[in-house]
Amino acid sequence: RVYSSPWHLARAFRELAGMPLHRYQLRARMAAALDEVLDSQRDLTTIGIALGFSSHSHFTACFRRSFGVAPSALRRHARGPEIRKILPAEPSARP
Repeated sequence: RVYSSPWHLARAFRELAGMPLHRYQLRARMAAALDEVLDSQRDLTTIGIALGFSSHSHFTACFRRSFGVAPSALRRHARGPEIRKILPAEPSARP
């Protein structure tokens, strides 16, 4: 569809976006997960599976790595919309 090999697409994306395609996709999924965890009452396993994670534990591990807190703990303790301002998208840059 983009008239490019997967290798060339990944290389060009990294060059233009400054990060690998996989990391960009994971950050987008984590942003959607944050909205779901804070704004809905859906079960965490359902949220994780809907966002393409293989299991509840895989979803929780990625969420914790991205935001520094488990989704269940965030849901229990989150108060108000200001929580989105204090949670970084990725606490530490990984090469």
